Amino acid sequence: MAVIFSIFLVVSSTTCLASGETIYQRIDELMTRGETQQAFELLHGLPGNGNRIDILWRMAWTEYEMGRLAESGDKALVYFQDAEKHARAAIAEAPDQSDGYKWLAIALGAQAKYTDTETRVRQSREIKQSIETAIRLAPDDDIAYLVLSRWHYKISELSVLARTFANIIYGELPNASLDEAEKLLLKAIGLHDRISHRYNLAKIYDRMDRREDANVQYDRALLLPVTFPEEAEELVKAREKLQNRQKKSEIDQ
Repeated sequence: MAVIFSIFLVVSSTTCLASGETIYQRIDELMTRGETQQAFELLHGLPGNGNRIDILWRMAWTEYEMGRLAESGDKALVYFQDAEKHARAAIAEAPDQSDGYKWLAIALGAQAKYTDTETRVRQSREIKQSIETAIRLAPDDDIAYLVLSRWHYKISELSVLARTFANIIYGELPNASLDEAEKLLLKAIGLHDRISHRYNLAKIYDRMDRREDANVQYDRALLLPVTFPEEAEELVKAREKLQNRQKKSEIDQ
C-alpha cells in the first residue's frame, strides 16, 4: 500500500508540473514556499532511476528543514543526522560538486546543540573544511558564504577560557573572527541580496556594538522577499528587534 501511495504521489505531482518544469524544480519551489512536508514526501517517493546526486543533496535539504520543524530535540537530531548521511552520500557520488559539502556543513552545524563538547569541536573543524570546499567548487553560491559567516560568528563567541580548554582537551580550533564573518556576508550580499544575509549581518554589528549599522541592516531585511523558510522567521525577528528598539528609544526620551 505504501509503495502504491508513493507512486501515486509522484504521478499526481508530476502531472501538476508547469510546462517545462522538472520534478526537481517543483521540489525546490515547494521548499522555497515553506511546504517542507510535501517536498519531503515527493522527494522520498521518487523512483530510483532519477539523477542520484540531485536527489541526495535535496534529501539533505528537506531533512534539515524537517529537523528545524521537529517537535522535540530527539526527533530533530535524527533528521539532522539523516541529512548528514545524505550529504556524505552526495559527496561520495559527486566529489567535484559543491552541494554535498554545503549541506554536510549545514547538517553538522544543526547538530551542535544536541551533541557533547568533543563532538562539537570535532565537527566544527569539518564544518569549516566542508563549506570552504563548497565555496571553492561554487564561488558564486551566496548561501555557502552565509554558512561560513555563521561558523565564524559562533566560534568567535567562545570565551578565551572555553577556547583554551577546547584546544588543550580536543585539539586546536581554527581561528574565527567577527571581521571575517562581516566580510563573508558582504560578499554574499554582492552575489544575492537576501533577508538572511542582512539579518545575520545585523547580528554581527550588534556583537560589535555598531547599533546604528545593525538597525540599517534590519531595515533592509524588511524590504526583501522570503527566499527560503528560515527567512520568514528571521523577518519576524528583524521586525521585533526594530520595534523593541523604537520603544526603548521613546522611553529613554
